Amino acid sequence: MSAFDPREAADLLDSIERDARRRFDPRPPLVGLFSAVVVLAIYGTLWLSVRDQHPYVGPTDTATAWAYTILAASVVVSMSTYRRATHGITGRSRREDAISGLVIGVPWAAVYVFNAALQANGAGDNIVHGVFDAAGPWVVVGAAVAGVAAGRGQRGGIAVGLAAVVIGTVAAFFGPAGAWGVLGVAGCAGLLIQAAARFVALRLA
Repeated sequence: MSAFDPREAADLLDSIERDARRRFDPRPPLVGLFSAVVVLAIYGTLWLSVRDQHPYVGPTDTATAWAYTILAASVVVSMSTYRRATHGITGRSRREDAISGLVIGVPWAAVYVFNAALQANGAGDNIVHGVFDAAGPWVVVGAAVAGVAAGRGQRGGIAVGLAAVVIGTVAAFFGPAGAWGVLGVAGCAGLLIQAAARFVALRLA
């Protein structure tokens, strides 16, 4: 039997750690690529339905139905991927994930409740079904994501959250119709960049 070599053991442990990171990463590059396509499809569909509206009245019922169908399908795929990646993981990590979901999910839902309040108080379609409806979730949810990431010391998450805030704010200046298109293109590009960064990081790990 050959003598135990500490360097070989260290290399083996590094190899196992890299393989585990790639296998159990809940946000693999392919998920980022898939998300980029979903964002472009959803916002592209909504933008196509409003780009020629004069006066602006908001996305059509057909476009909205398609958008929600695409979103529902993407959520199913994403949750399935997440469950496989986190299968068998319990304890503090899962509790933190649940809390993070609550911290991000509640502000997201609050955006649409607030939007309903705007409509009830007589705000026009260009705000209710346009600028605020399109850009509001990006600003609010982006801020929540950045806050959660800051609490965990995740610089990448902070950057993603702040980028969403900036994209949403800039998109609002393009008007009720233009905001949907800007968010689709910028969101897709951002997710593609993030997926590429994840791919490089995993390769170098």
